[in-house]
Amino acid sequence: MTIKFRKSLFCIIILALFHNLGWAQSSPCGTIVNNAQKTFESTFIDTISTLIELNRTINISIHVTKSSGGTTDVDLAVVNQAINEAGLAFDPIKVKFRIASFDTIDNYQLDFIKQGNNEKDIVKRYYKQQTINLYLVSQLTNSSNQNICGFTYFPSVKEDVVIIRKNCLTGAFLIEQLGHFFNLYHTHETIFGVELTNKSNCATAGDLCCDTEADPNLSGKVSATCELINLPGYTPSSHNYMSFSQLSCKCFFSKEQYIRMINTLVNYKNYLF
Repeated sequence: MTIKFRKSLFCIIILALFHNLGWAQSSPCGTIVNNAQKTFESTFIDTISTLIELNRTINISIHVTKSSGGTTDVDLAVVNQAINEAGLAFDPIKVKFRIASFDTIDNYQLDFIKQGNNEKDIVKRYYKQQTINLYLVSQLTNSSNQNICGFTYFPSVKEDVVIIRKNCLTGAFLIEQLGHFFNLYHTHETIFGVELTNKSNCATAGDLCCDTEADPNLSGKVSATCELINLPGYTPSSHNYMSFSQLSCKCFFSKEQYIRMINTLVNYKNYLF
């Protein structure tokens, strides 16, 4: 099965799932590239240049906070569906995800996490080695006290952590965070330089993937039917998981994005297998 056929098939499946659930919103991602990640990127080991099938299963440890009223406010069916959708997205490289454990956190003060503040408290207390630790909390803000839906640690951080607000958990948002976790950037990333539409600097600017078009940031620029709105000169895909498109539109990774994730898995995250 070719990558193009896979992309079409998975988009059909994922878009059908979103249509059935009525999800159409976009959600703010709090994952940002800091100086440590820039340094990591400058030494990134890129030894694999083609798509390969890894045939591995990665364990996810899920930690759910309780509210002051003692409730978790999490639907297990929603969690399972998000994990299943992640499996579909990573199927082209034969990486599966399984829930290894599901535990609750009785400390309601950790039900509200501020990025760069008490996030370390929840990570240190409940972290499980050799798994992706997915923390689900009721409230989540960045360091500027702005509400966000979630964030993850890039490979420059040795801890394997994803934190998502409970009412933001969808397959597409989890997949975006896993993309970051495996060293993908937003398609509109500018910390490495602004990518030109003629692709002349695509290997060193933007998201560092030449098979994703230059993206000026799609937030608010994609219709409910996934059409681009008022983007003269730009032709980014509204379906890429790492864009700021509507969640209901996002359904594929590009070939180079998969290859970046393969290199991260093989060279930096192989202890998760």
